[in-house]
Amino acid sequence: MPQQLNIFAQQPDDEDDDRFFRPPGEPARPRLTSVPDVTARTEPPTAAPKPTARRYPVPRGTHPHKVAQRIAEMVVDTWHRNHGGGRMDIPVGVVAALSLWPVKGPDAPLQADWILGLDAKDLVQLLRECWAYWWMRRPDLVNRAAPIARWAEEDLSDHHLDCVRAVARAAITNGLLTVTGSSDPGDLAECDLMSWVITGLRSRADRNWLGEFHTPPEICDLMARMQLGDCSDIGPGYSVLEPTAGTGGMVRSVAQAMRERQIDPAQCRWHLVELDPISAAGAAVNMMLWGMGPHTTVWCGSSLAPVDTAKLALEEKAELFELRDRVEASWATAYAIRRTEQLIAGVVAEKVA
Repeated sequence: MPQQLNIFAQQPDDEDDDRFFRPPGEPARPRLTSVPDVTARTEPPTAAPKPTARRYPVPRGTHPHKVAQRIAEMVVDTWHRNHGGGRMDIPVGVVAALSLWPVKGPDAPLQADWILGLDAKDLVQLLRECWAYWWMRRPDLVNRAAPIARWAEEDLSDHHLDCVRAVARAAITNGLLTVTGSSDPGDLAECDLMSWVITGLRSRADRNWLGEFHTPPEICDLMARMQLGDCSDIGPGYSVLEPTAGTGGMVRSVAQAMRERQIDPAQCRWHLVELDPISAAGAAVNMMLWGMGPHTTVWCGSSLAPVDTAKLALEEKAELFELRDRVEASWATAYAIRRTEQLIAGVVAEKVA
């Protein structure tokens, strides 16, 4: 039986298999070594994987107090290493505003790359918007925090802008958005970051003059539990006065002790008095961050002065909320007028057309 010719078979020994069909002098055709599969489809190139957003987490099992201390140490070192000078209001204000950044929850640390990608001027604008956000909600506490917030309205030098960006990077890369990113006030009150930062930036001479010393949080926790006992006499409207508040470390411990006994600190009244404006500003920031509720006031002054600081603070608070309401109403009116003008312009344009 004759064997069938396979025209697609490779003939390794026949180097010139078209010699019978090639005119004399014509070069040999390229040899067919394989047959392409005309039915095969080219797969689209695999998209490059998106870079994973960096969270800058803290080591597992590390207590928030240790994280706060580490953040403060890096902020202080960065500020001095970049020759920021004696203006402690700027680095404290950067940490405060980033701590108060309103996006909280599991995705809060994912904003790190975006914030770190901003140039210095855009970063300062971001911090200004954060303060504006909180002014619309707690104008009284933001007003008390003015000593560490008003610098953002200044025309900063390029050098100070670089220092702001460096401080923000030091804080974020050491876990600030992780330790302040929870949506649970109880988690946020696990540490007093403002105290560590202010104490670290304060010179020894200033601390001695003010009689200001950082009380270890463990001591505050112990004192709070001894003072409150089983919390059986605490209910809605319960008042707490802290005459030497600092940044609110003792208040933090009392609030956490209440939470351990299923008592919401936001239902109580808190009045804090602090002599130093920077520390009082830090206390105001903490009251917002720790969710201490609408009945919280912070006064900057001496607790030994013959005045009713709680009354003064409430009067100031009422004035500031009234101002906030007027500003909000004027914005709403301005928006309504602008919208009306746009509608009228649209109608006129249609008639002309």
